[in-house]
Amino acid sequence: MAKKNYELVLVLSDKNADDKTRSRDEAEASLQKRGAEIVQKEDWGARRLYHLAKKQDRGHYFYYGFKSETSAIPQINGDLRVNAGVLKAMITVLD
Repeated sequence: MAKKNYELVLVLSDKNADDKTRSRDEAEASLQKRGAEIVQKEDWGARRLYHLAKKQDRGHYFYYGFKSETSAIPQINGDLRVNAGVLKAMITVLD
């Protein structure tokens, strides 16, 4: 099956730098573990959130462009959901 192009916007808790780094590394490891090929990474920095997320009003944004099998997306979403440092995550297909 052919891999499709996806993008992930990840919002992490901005409270503790060590926790933020660990959560980001876990998210990247999840992508790689599920067979995704990361082709682009961007650090968009800390910003104020429009709505509270897990009772926090600030978050640190990261962008990932990646290629993956369609069947791996629900597993990646599940991994991100159980990552305690992730406030929000959104995966969209580009193809």
